[in-house]
Amino acid sequence: MPFELHPEIPPEGRPRDEVLPPAYRARAEEGVNRLAAQVGLQLRLHDRLINSRPALQAAEFARGQGRFDAMHHELFKSYWDESKDVSDLAILREVALKAGVDVAGMEAAIAADRFGDYLDARRAEAEELMINGIPAHVIADRYLVMGAQPYDLFERVMAKAGVPKRGGKSTASVEERS
Repeated sequence: MPFELHPEIPPEGRPRDEVLPPAYRARAEEGVNRLAAQVGLQLRLHDRLINSRPALQAAEFARGQGRFDAMHHELFKSYWDESKDVSDLAILREVALKAGVDVAGMEAAIAADRFGDYLDARRAEAEELMINGIPAHVIADRYLVMGAQPYDLFERVMAKAGVPKRGGKSTASVEERS
């Protein structure tokens, strides 16, 4: 589900330090970098927060073309690996081209705010569920895991929910036998 994290950010973006208190930012960045390193990723953090609405609209347009996964992958690669501003239409054109998305159609959709009502409705839905961050995972309609969290936390939540491991046995039943 798309989620516009900071809809208040203007189209030109804002310096992170204007939006996020320095102590919070340092703590969050340390945690994200630690988790990324554990799985072999190196994230390039930006000094400016962007207005993500154009990128979210581009992704929804791609979904309609059956190219969401490719677009999603290219957006994340451009933002995190290449430090590109995915709110910039020129960057979105490059990303769409790489993902096999109709570039002119995507531009028209963004210009017309074609998915604006949909994005607003998804944000309202998330807020009703007390979701105010990304990523957010709802597990078994009972547990909400928000933010970048270590894999073992997901394993523990899945075990509590009785969700079967990929091998087929429920993690709850394995723990009950020990």
